[in-house]
Amino acid sequence: PKLEENNLNEMRRAYYALCTHIDHQIRLIIATLREEKILDNTNILICSDHGDMLGYFNLFGKRTFYEGSSKIPFILIGSEGNKKIKINYEDNRLVCLQDVMPTLLDLSEIKIPKTCEGLSVIGDEKRNYLYGEVLENNSATRMLHNGSFKLIWYPAGNVIQLFDLEHDPDELFELSQNSKYKIILEDLETELIKNLYGNDLDQGYVENGNL
Repeated sequence: PKLEENNLNEMRRAYYALCTHIDHQIRLIIATLREEKILDNTNILICSDHGDMLGYFNLFGKRTFYEGSSKIPFILIGSEGNKKIKINYEDNRLVCLQDVMPTLLDLSEIKIPKTCEGLSVIGDEKRNYLYGEVLENNSATRMLHNGSFKLIWYPAGNVIQLFDLEHDPDELFELSQNSKYKIILEDLETELIKNLYGNDLDQGYVENGNL
């Protein structure tokens, strides 16, 4: 249900208050590391498993691939003298939670197992596409991101959305029907199909090479 404006604002204030609470707890952790004299020998990674739609597009919670839900912080602080992390540096590569383990191993100079599916975000290797999935059956949503454009696909109804995040970070302009972006759309669809597996294929989400 759609919230009244005052209730919506209260909900958003409560959410950001909780974010502030987390910030305070991070401060306590860092202070404890400093008191124990191990801060300079500690690598820190701050991230989240998902965001919250906060009523935008009249959606709440997670389980969508709009930026409010899927774009999360991924912040690295290296130990003293660790030259693998640049100070005040922002990297625009595509990252996801499966990169947490290889990144921390790389920072700690521990060999990354070949079975690890993620990538170290401080390494030279970068992914060209990022695939995401959530839920199954009629609630299923799939996503393919190339760093600039994002395709969101809803198998139920075969609905596609395409957003140019560089020029439209708030996802206000849906481009899938715009012929100007036909080649980009086809490229993302092709890559998305390559990533589908298991139940998605069993349910016939792909026919004759098309969604």
